[in-house]
Amino acid sequence: MKRILLALAASAVAATGALTGTAAASGPAPPGKEVIELQCEGLGPVIVSVQRPESSQGAGQIVGEKGHGIPVSFTFTLTDLSSGEVIINEPELKGGGNAHPNQSTTTCKGTAFEGEAASIFGEELPPEVEPGDTVRGEFEVQVIIKR
Repeated sequence: MKRILLALAASAVAATGALTGTAAASGPAPPGKEVIELQCEGLGPVIVSVQRPESSQGAGQIVGEKGHGIPVSFTFTLTDLSSGEVIINEPELKGGGNAHPNQSTTTCKGTAFEGEAASIFGEELPPEVEPGDTVRGEFEVQVIIKR
């Protein structure tokens, strides 16, 4: 089950590259890319083009302006909104927490998915989650922004 949850979060992991305005204004993503909207401290909403999870290398290109972001740490949280229970809170540190230690980072957050558990997970539900429960997958990433 943990592998399935992490796979669902993989698109969010790919997004950890960085930042933007509104996804609709950016148009369709180029082949092999995803467009993701993040909320970043000190920057506000940012749109980023990232590689799809199966080919992700981590960095994300800021859409509509010069720059990119390099993820340093990532935390995925799955919450059952119906019960208020946090099902998973999974941190991941690039380089075991030693990547880019002397560079300042920006905190960015986003929602990977939200909806009825049965439609997101199918029949293989996380423990203690009912098919009709509303679940939300969110991520928080520390990003080094390069402009």
